[in-house]
Amino acid sequence: MKIDGLTEKILTLLKKHSTTREIAAELETHPKNIDRYIRVLRDLGFVETKKGKTGGVFLTNEGRYVLKKKHINLITIKVQVVAEDKIGLLASISSKISEINGNILSTTLEKEGNKVRVWLVIENLEFNDLKDNLKEITDKVVLL
Repeated sequence: MKIDGLTEKILTLLKKHSTTREIAAELETHPKNIDRYIRVLRDLGFVETKKGKTGGVFLTNEGRYVLKKKHINLITIKVQVVAEDKIGLLASISSKISEINGNILSTTLEKEGNKVRVWLVIENLEFNDLKDNLKEITDKVVLL
């Protein structure tokens, strides 16, 4: 899904503004029009809203990621990761995937001697980003 047009403008404006009124003024439209977009962006997890004196609309990590990449990949990928067995390996892999806003849907692990094969189904990230992010802790990452 490509991020462009008014959606991109709103996400970009959220870097410097935190109210729908300010964003509406910049875009020369009514705040109710912006509210509709904000509800959808909130449902997608790209923004969070807070009420009260210090409230407003704020970009989430996912929102910053999608604004930077200009798209989001809604298709899942299946990968095989091969690494040397060590305590906390799966936690390290999960943490690295989380850092780049990936979401693990399922995992299977198999141990052979001192090597571990992990099959992962992941959404919301590009394979090359995953491969680059895991290169320090794995021997091999293969797209299946």
